[in-house]
Amino acid sequence: MTLLLFCLVMLSGIFAVVFGFWWDSTAPFKVHLSMLASVLAVFLSALLIINIYPRVQRRSLTASQHNKLDHVGWGHDISTKLSTPAAVVEGYSIKFANNAFLKELGMSGMRDFITDMPLTNLVHPSSHQTLTDLFSEQNGEASTETMVIRMLYVDGTTIPVHMSLSPLAAAEAPNQFLLQFTTTSSIEPSSQISAEELTYHMLIDRIEQVVFQIDVDQAFIFLNPSWQRLLDYSPEESLNKPLFSYIHPEDIPLAEARLNALTDGKRQQCQFELRLIAKNGRAQWFEMRASTTSRLKGERSSIIGTLTDISRMKLTSAGLRANARTATDMIMPNIPCMLYRCKNDRNWTFDFVSEGCLEVTEYQPYEITNSLHFNYMQLIYPEDQPRVWEHVQNQINKQRSFQIIYRILTRSNKVKWVMERGKGIFSGSDELLTLEGVIIDLSCDDFSALEYGLEQILNAQVES
Repeated sequence: MTLLLFCLVMLSGIFAVVFGFWWDSTAPFKVHLSMLASVLAVFLSALLIINIYPRVQRRSLTASQHNKLDHVGWGHDISTKLSTPAAVVEGYSIKFANNAFLKELGMSGMRDFITDMPLTNLVHPSSHQTLTDLFSEQNGEASTETMVIRMLYVDGTTIPVHMSLSPLAAAEAPNQFLLQFTTTSSIEPSSQISAEELTYHMLIDRIEQVVFQIDVDQAFIFLNPSWQRLLDYSPEESLNKPLFSYIHPEDIPLAEARLNALTDGKRQQCQFELRLIAKNGRAQWFEMRASTTSRLKGERSSIIGTLTDISRMKLTSAGLRANARTATDMIMPNIPCMLYRCKNDRNWTFDFVSEGCLEVTEYQPYEITNSLHFNYMQLIYPEDQPRVWEHVQNQINKQRSFQIIYRILTRSNKVKWVMERGKGIFSGSDELLTLEGVIIDLSCDDFSALEYGLEQILNAQVES
């Protein structure tokens, strides 16, 4: 614009001189003609300057901006080729983030959303000062120093990471950096192992339980040799593979709920049973005990834990239950009795009764279980009701089993003598939970068979 004004001033001066000569009648005609040509030349020069100068200025500005953006583009290319989380930042503003960066923070497919977003929006407020210190230490030279910063996951949980900055251009764009970070769980351990650490390694290698560590995506990052001994998979072939690929399909929902709660920092530890599929396709029962690697609530972290083989215990327990059921199933059809579980309310509401209740009371099991219309106390003979209630309550208060003989009225108003044996089930804090027992019909003819059958039932319950 300064050049344009200068040209206009010069043009005005020349025009004034020429105009003065033009009106001088003493000058010859050739002089007049040459002055007119000079004026036209000046006008043409001014027009050219007016049209060309803005274009030249735009090109110069575009070239300057292009040089400035070259560094961002170079950073874009570099970060795209990196497999680790990386981003190009200008000051505290994110200009580009690669796929690994987005995936680590749970923002896959959200690149446009975080472009030009302040980096502080992705950093926990407690780490803002650390981030400021990291930027202030950059003086235009590449640095290998990293700082631990808590970044925010998409759901609001935090991830502790090791972050570093590398300048993209010192002179042209001093505020442009290549930002890189790795999660603390993926940092390689030191190659120098002390005697104490060597002892720990030996213990972990020889322990019978599987010792494992999984990252925030539930993929294995550590397994001890017991993994191969129990499931035939080598630790090397299982590393970086998701734990869920080895879990029985029926147990995956439970495992997902428990482990996701740990990963998201909602719980600190958990314990549950699950089945894992061995290399030969056999399902084995394990007890998992797991905890987070962070003690900060709400911080997204990896998980460490153990897997204990409980397959033999499960088989033994199933066998005992099967034997107990078999003995009961063999005895019950031959004895006129009913097993029950009920509440200790005034009506003795049944939660469970066996099939024998039909023979004893003439009611079907579904008619008297959790029924608002059925009252077992009303089945007891009216004269026996106070005595039965008082005896049962006295024995329960002493936490003793009870045994009593009384009369009941069946559906057809038939009077039957029955013997009831039962006990209260108490919690660890001595709170009464429920009553369990057996009601035996004493109206049968063969009392010796009745006595023998009752003894067999009690023995089967003790063994189970």
